[in-house]
Amino acid sequence: MHSRHNSLDTVNTVLVEDAEILESTGQCAKLPELEDVPWSLGEVASALSRDKEMTLPPPPQDVLLRLSVLVSRVLVRVAKESQRLSLRYAKCTKYEIQSAIKIVLSWSVSTSCISAALGALSLYNMSTEEDKFSRGKSARCGLIFNVGKFFRWMVESKVAVRIHEHAAIYLAACMESLFREVYARVLRSALLERDNGIPKFTVETLEQAVNTDAEIWGSLQLWQHLICGKNANGELGPRFRLHSKSLLWL
Repeated sequence: MHSRHNSLDTVNTVLVEDAEILESTGQCAKLPELEDVPWSLGEVASALSRDKEMTLPPPPQDVLLRLSVLVSRVLVRVAKESQRLSLRYAKCTKYEIQSAIKIVLSWSVSTSCISAALGALSLYNMSTEEDKFSRGKSARCGLIFNVGKFFRWMVESKVAVRIHEHAAIYLAACMESLFREVYARVLRSALLERDNGIPKFTVETLEQAVNTDAEIWGSLQLWQHLICGKNANGELGPRFRLHSKSLLWL
């Protein structure tokens, strides 16, 4: 209520609903929705069309917007986990981002995201001194997403007191890889309608493709207790309980 940065403070936002009340009523807490994300729809379209396997025109604007909303939920989950992991030393590095990615995403999706982050950081470290003045960090990392925006978002969202630049590179590369991963899974979905071999993208087909993929369904949902597994009704199982910071295994 006292936020000055609107959605930039959502990582630290305390939910209005009390966890005990939610448990007694059988309801689940929801993630805060981001109003501002560290990427634009144009950058998302460029990132999707950059993949060599996807020689297709970018999806419509409404599909890009819905895809951005879904992936922004993963960004909130990763930021919350990184914030929790950074409490010990009050510093967020690439290791906290890497651990948060492994916690939030499934094994196969997290492996591809971390591989993309390692590749981006390797390109950044191999850049010469002349590149520092002629090219930005995103170009030196080989990324479409702006690394500076991610660093600013992490600072204003108070992920940690100190944030290393490699953490912003890791987070930007992981989110860009996650967009391509979700888009590739939608393309491989049998529910996607095709017109003369060209996929017909709609918000409904995107939602159906996500709902049938157990590896990405949970992390893209609004419910706070879901991570990478799929529950048919989105309710807490008997061996899970909701915690204010993270999901704890009993």
